[in-house]
Amino acid sequence: MKNVGTFAQLNPLPLHSTVWSKGFWHNQFNLAKDSILPNIYRLFDDDKVSHCLANFRIAAGLQKGMHSGPPFADGDFYKWLEAACYVYGATHDAALKEKIDSSVDLIQAIQRPDGYIFTYYSIQLQNGVKEEKLGNSLNFEAYNLGHLITASCVHANVTKENTLLDVGVKAARCLKDLFEEAERKRTAKTAICPSHYMGLIDLYRLTGDSTHLDTAQLAIRLRDRVVDGTDDNQDRINLLEHDEMLGHAVRATYLYAGVADLFIEKGNESLYRMLERVFKSAEYHKTYINSGVGALYDGVSPAGYAGDNPNLARTHQAFGRPYELPNLTAYNETCGTVGNILFNWRMLRINAQAIHAERIEQSFYNLILASVSRDGLLYFYANPLAREQEALPFHLKWDRTRTPYLSSFCCPPNMLRLIAQSSEYAYAQREEGVAMVLYGDSEVAMHFNGEEVLIRQETEYPYSGEIKITFEKAPKKEFTLFIRIPSWVKKGSLTHGSKTMALDPKDANTYIPLKNIWKDGEAVSLSFDMTPQLITAHPLLESTIHQVAVMRGPLVYCIEELDHPEVDFSSLGISHDASFVLGSKTVRGETIVTLESDDGLFYRTPAWDNKTLYRNLPIVEVQKTKLTFIPYFAWDNRGLGGMKVWLPLYL
Repeated sequence: MKNVGTFAQLNPLPLHSTVWSKGFWHNQFNLAKDSILPNIYRLFDDDKVSHCLANFRIAAGLQKGMHSGPPFADGDFYKWLEAACYVYGATHDAALKEKIDSSVDLIQAIQRPDGYIFTYYSIQLQNGVKEEKLGNSLNFEAYNLGHLITASCVHANVTKENTLLDVGVKAARCLKDLFEEAERKRTAKTAICPSHYMGLIDLYRLTGDSTHLDTAQLAIRLRDRVVDGTDDNQDRINLLEHDEMLGHAVRATYLYAGVADLFIEKGNESLYRMLERVFKSAEYHKTYINSGVGALYDGVSPAGYAGDNPNLARTHQAFGRPYELPNLTAYNETCGTVGNILFNWRMLRINAQAIHAERIEQSFYNLILASVSRDGLLYFYANPLAREQEALPFHLKWDRTRTPYLSSFCCPPNMLRLIAQSSEYAYAQREEGVAMVLYGDSEVAMHFNGEEVLIRQETEYPYSGEIKITFEKAPKKEFTLFIRIPSWVKKGSLTHGSKTMALDPKDANTYIPLKNIWKDGEAVSLSFDMTPQLITAHPLLESTIHQVAVMRGPLVYCIEELDHPEVDFSSLGISHDASFVLGSKTVRGETIVTLESDDGLFYRTPAWDNKTLYRNLPIVEVQKTKLTFIPYFAWDNRGLGGMKVWLPLYL
């Protein structure tokens, strides 16, 4: 088995080496296990809602009917299966194993002799219609197969069975044949949302069969042979020339995550420099404070030239221009942030820079968790940073509140698999020791130079900055603990034995190496100052001029109109010298830490009508009021009303 990339400084620990023992992330995992996982399966199993499992049963000849629903629903079911395998690996729940087994049987039943799997294709064949394999990019076949292959690797790792892995291997060989044919015939097409890049390399790492790595490399190479490519699909220019995050956010982040996987295995400095450029483009110019990416519902490419082909300038669900980050109409598809986590995890592996761990952490807290209600039953597709109580005078595709089901249901199972596997992101192994990535109550068992190492982490993070890391079983040889200092840490301390190191802003967003020959029971204590901070944005970010957001630790906070019923919510802002005290609320059974401030300010103005675009400034009388902030991930759990992350700043 091959697990270590040649060009990686960091590598994942073996599956289920880390468990959330209690606390915040233990609770989120339980939410996924007990609510989100079974609920999504119920939705998939209900013909009147999603038709997802019905498509598999029809394709397998187990029931009559026609294909219904989006073609990428196959891939969404594979994401659910991947999540189910992670949960089973942690719980060994017999009932869940039965559901996994029946799912595998169903998938096996529809695989074609050449390895091809696509419910729409099989159902069309039953009706006498033969479709071209990979003929239409919008059928998402490669996307589906990529998620299948990744799920097959997780299933094999968890169950030690090859039933689904055999399916994944056959599917990979089918892709190889199809890609080789496309190269011979010069009929290359872009496979949108290219999960198969990651899937094929996952398969290579598990099996050691270099054929799968070669197939991934061929698939990526074919992008440069696409004729009349677009920014929408990131194939307008050759891959090595990319220097900006453009186009559909999911397609982009999946692409660069897969290419980063290729670099980890094969190297190529030109490839890495390109990845660095697109990362910096997104990180410094195109990422929301809640880590959302893909700001635009619809728009135009800032780089593409339409000419005779208007598609060249089309972008949707997309990155826009630098600093183009609207709040009310922010798209921020959940799948885009999933892709960004996958991309940053691979970049972290490559260069071991703390900025990538920071993006992973803030994406988990401030968008992945925000995409699902606190009971696990309602879901967002888009994740805006503001909401008006009244209906908008224009149409947005996605609902203004979480809903039980989405016509495009790709995001909930993607969010689910990330929460189910969140402990896999807690640590990353280095040659010299281990690096902290996600903080949380956890236990990790790993091997270092042939010795077993057990580390316990105790903390109430993200609500507390006090963290204790204890070697329950220490290695006999020198071992380095790489302590991640988040970017928001302006002061704090790191204590080891009798020595205490003061933390200051120069330590922020770095790794501090603690090299030592450790003893059993020896501990390191961290204390991060979590004083709430007022955050401002770059002046070119027009949507936030003269506004501030509130963060405490890794959490972005927001205000909701229902907590401020007696004020003019549109003008409700905060004083520049505001102070805060901690409070708490129970939201759908979960206790959250709130921020309370007496330094809110607002003024009342006459209501606007839809026939008035501009008017004279009315008499303004600013009044003080109390503000209640809740973590952004907990918003929209108590009814429909206004919400905003960015507040007017009063001097």
